[in-house]
Amino acid sequence: MLRLFLSSSPILFAVFPALISLNAETQPPTLRRLAPGVYASLGDIGRGSEGRPNAGFVVTSSGVVVIDALASPRQAEELLQSIRSVTRQPVKWVILTHHHPDHHFGTAVFRRLGAKVIAHPDRRVLASEGGEDALIADWVRVVGLDAMRGFEFADTPDRPVTATDTLCLGGKTLVIRHPGAAHSPGDLMVWLPRERILFAGDLLVEDGVTMVVDGNSDRLLHALAAIDSLAPAAVVPGHGAIPGRPELLVARTRDYITALRSAMRSAIERGAPMGRAMAALPPADETRPVSLNSRRRRNAVRVYLEEERAYMGLDSTR
Repeated sequence: MLRLFLSSSPILFAVFPALISLNAETQPPTLRRLAPGVYASLGDIGRGSEGRPNAGFVVTSSGVVVIDALASPRQAEELLQSIRSVTRQPVKWVILTHHHPDHHFGTAVFRRLGAKVIAHPDRRVLASEGGEDALIADWVRVVGLDAMRGFEFADTPDRPVTATDTLCLGGKTLVIRHPGAAHSPGDLMVWLPRERILFAGDLLVEDGVTMVVDGNSDRLLHALAAIDSLAPAAVVPGHGAIPGRPELLVARTRDYITALRSAMRSAIERGAPMGRAMAALPPADETRPVSLNSRRRRNAVRVYLEEERAYMGLDSTR
């Protein structure tokens, strides 16, 4: 495993002062009890995908199941402190809803405690195309050097899930389901049927603009239909506030994706090139790749290409 040891040398602090101050501004998560033994660790509210992500954990009589390990070892340690404020039970399992760094870069903290990992085996994401060293370097610029002390990749699953699996532990049941490559190839959602609580990962974000750059808009629509079929009492999105009415966030996300697909399909049928098809969209934010404007524009590029393939008869799923 590639492990990152970060020195406290003054040279590093002199080279990366902005990163240290960025990390210092990170706010601790808010713990919310959703049902007996079921907790959400809420990150930033009102920042869409740019904010600190959400996570969760389930306390059972036989141990704790963590759902997503957050964006760094430091954030995972804070999550562990939240768990310890509730129970002294050992962490037995970590379920990763996908392999984007903001949701799994803290996993090693729990592995060192003896926890096993449940995840989809497909770890491919656009962010890692330059290799693991480049991904770490890029991520240090996001969370800061200090937050990444002791990092190592730990998201390869001990218990891989490619369809549906059920974890029964200490009187709790968690159904882990792969909805297809909707947000990313390795998407999983975690359903607690008795409590009717869903941890959706980044299939849902608070503003309804789920990214499909690593996934597929058609698969996302199928995933949203699957969420609707569960009729959850509570849904924890990957980022942002827990919606008071889950079905409204699902509908908002569906409406956004459906409208985007329709607009890109219409542009292709008119013979409009990609640049003209996206002319009505605001420009992406150059240094903020997952800001609202950037997500809308990057999604439009992805969906244009999907619709172009379908129009040319190259998409066998339609």
